[in-house]
Amino acid sequence: MSNNVHRPTFIGIHSRDPSTQILYISSGCRQSMGFTPSYMVSRRAHEFIADPYHGDYPSIYENKGEEDADVDEANAYVMYMNIKTADGDPVLHRVTTFKCDNSVIVIAMAFPELPYQNRHELEVQMLDGAMKRMNVTRDKEAERANASNHQRAAARWRNRSETPYGQRVPLYYAQSRQVKVAFVLENPEATEVQAVEGIRRQNGPLVVFVTGSIGRLIDADTSDLMRFPFLKLVAPEDLLRVSKFFEKLTDTPDVLF
Repeated sequence: MSNNVHRPTFIGIHSRDPSTQILYISSGCRQSMGFTPSYMVSRRAHEFIADPYHGDYPSIYENKGEEDADVDEANAYVMYMNIKTADGDPVLHRVTTFKCDNSVIVIAMAFPELPYQNRHELEVQMLDGAMKRMNVTRDKEAERANASNHQRAAARWRNRSETPYGQRVPLYYAQSRQVKVAFVLENPEATEVQAVEGIRRQNGPLVVFVTGSIGRLIDADTSDLMRFPFLKLVAPEDLLRVSKFFEKLTDTPDVLF
């Protein structure tokens, strides 16, 4: 059995915009950070980053223009950062994040036994897409250094249909993004759901949080699905496969994709 089973871990969801407003966070944040979920919800996620680059964190999830589509097609990232705690001592966390429409899913695992080291730069590894390693801090510094030049160039060509190189400026970028929804489901073991409650177990774990994008996928809103059995949302032809996946989750400490 992996030692990671006993590590402080939490799941969170924050908005995918500069505010990084926390929409949901699991009770694991108490053990990992010392804060209660009620304290953290509605606050800015990046303000809990203890490293000096915390202001650069939201830029990871910025929408890219058509000209950058081949540079960053990633939806999943992993990074290490020091997270603030209630007692004032930063703790190193391995943070895995997933983009989900207008939200970001966060899975964080703490390493409280490691001594504190100031991490001056935010380095991020893509887990899909281009599979590249990014240094977000250096990228933002270069972007800020070139900003004035870009602004001057934009002012010169604002009212023209062509660039200095004779290339036409696109009037808009087509949006063809797939709708994505994030669910947070109860852990039957943690909530002491026993076989006595056979109906609940047959229908799968209950929904404890779902992102607002659910309304674009099915005819329901978030309030309709709170405490709703998840497997009732699954198509009959996929029910057996999804049920087997849930069974695997109880047998391994690893994140399954």
